[in-house]
Amino acid sequence: MGRRSTQRLTKERVSRIITEIGKAAKVVVRDEDEEAGLRVKYASAHDLRRGCAQRLINAGVSAETLKVVMRHKDFRTTERFYGATRAAQSAANEINEKLAAECKKNELVGGHEKAPRLSAEELRKLKALLNSL
Repeated sequence: MGRRSTQRLTKERVSRIITEIGKAAKVVVRDEDEEAGLRVKYASAHDLRRGCAQRLINAGVSAETLKVVMRHKDFRTTERFYGATRAAQSAANEINEKLAAECKKNELVGGHEKAPRLSAEELRKLKALLNSL
């Protein structure tokens, strides 16, 4: 029986192996764009790392914890990614809450309820309004 090598793999080699796995599994993270001169990109170790970070942020993990888990040397690295993602999530939540409140306030029809039928006069006014746009 041959001797097994105890040499550790380099991070570059591990990254290439993960990329080959992504390619074999056909996990595309960027489509080909001939105009921009970009070829198709398959999942890499960095994509997995970024996906992990995103899931932790979505789960509400603090920036301090994320820094430790992601092993960032400088908190600014974590803060740049975390802050932008949190800001986008906060904006989306605010918009969702405002729209939900507005729908409730105006009693807009939605969901599985049937829309009320418009009268002939209401239809005429709606057509006139749409034509004026």
